[in-house]
Amino acid sequence: MSSIFPPAPTTPSLFPEARSFVVRVIDTETAGHKLEADAVIEIGSVDLDLANGRIFHSMQTMADPAGVEINPHARRVHKITDEMLKGAPPFAEAVRPFAEATIFAAQRASFDRSRLRLAGTWLCTYKLALRAFPDVRAHGLQSLVKYVPLDLSDVETELQGLHPHRALFDALCTAVLLRRITAELLPRCRDLTDFLERAERVSNEPALLARLRFGRYRNAALRDVPSDYLEWLVREPGMDADAVYTARHHLQRRADQAVAAMARPLPAA
Repeated sequence: MSSIFPPAPTTPSLFPEARSFVVRVIDTETAGHKLEADAVIEIGSVDLDLANGRIFHSMQTMADPAGVEINPHARRVHKITDEMLKGAPPFAEAVRPFAEATIFAAQRASFDRSRLRLAGTWLCTYKLALRAFPDVRAHGLQSLVKYVPLDLSDVETELQGLHPHRALFDALCTAVLLRRITAELLPRCRDLTDFLERAERVSNEPALLARLRFGRYRNAALRDVPSDYLEWLVREPGMDADAVYTARHHLQRRADQAVAAMARPLPAA
C-alpha cells in the first residue's frame, strides 16, 4: 500500500460537510485507439453518491464519428455497427448532457478524459484499484469484477441486454468498482473530502503497479524483485513511466524500512 493512503487521525467535526459527493462515472467507446485518428461513437454514464453508495441517473448515447471509420479491432471489441450509428448526433451535441458534473471517474481515466474533454476533477479507478487491491491478479475492469469480486446485484437490471465494452455496461461496473474502492480506502482517511483529495492525487500520478509487466521479473510481486533490478529500471532511459514510478516507490520504501530497523532499540540482555 502506498503512503498516499496511510491511516489518518480522525478529529470529530462540529460542522458536518454540506458538499456533494456525487461522482459521474463515465465510459466511452471509440472508432479506434489512437487519439489523433479516433472518434467517440458511444458515451455512457451513471452517477454514484459516495456518501451513501447509491448508483442512479444512467445516460447513454451514440455519437456520429464524422466520417472516421471504425477500426476492425475496435469493432470486434464493442460490436458497434455502422447501422447502429445512423442518425446519431454529432459529438459536440452528444457530450453536452454529460458535462453537467464536477467530478468524473473512469477506468483508465486518461483515455476517456482525452476524448471527452470535460472540465472537472477526474478519478482513475484503475490506479485506485491498484492501491486498494494490489494482490488481485489483474486490474482490467472485467478482471476486477471477477477477482475482487464485485457485487453487481443492484445494477443487474440495467446490465441486462448489454455486454462488456459497451459504454453503459462498463460505466455501471466502474461505478460498483469505485464504490468498493471507497469502502476499502475510506477507513484510512479522515473523511470523504480527504479521500477525494488523495484519490485525485493518485489519479494524476503514474500507476503504482502491483507487478512488473515486462522483463526478467515479469508478473513477479514487487517484494520479490531485487533492488539492483529496480535501480536499473530507474536509470534506464525511455523506460515506462509507471514502471519507473513503481521502482522508485519500492526503493524508497526499502530504504525507510532499513533506517527504521537501524533505529529500533536493541533487546534487553
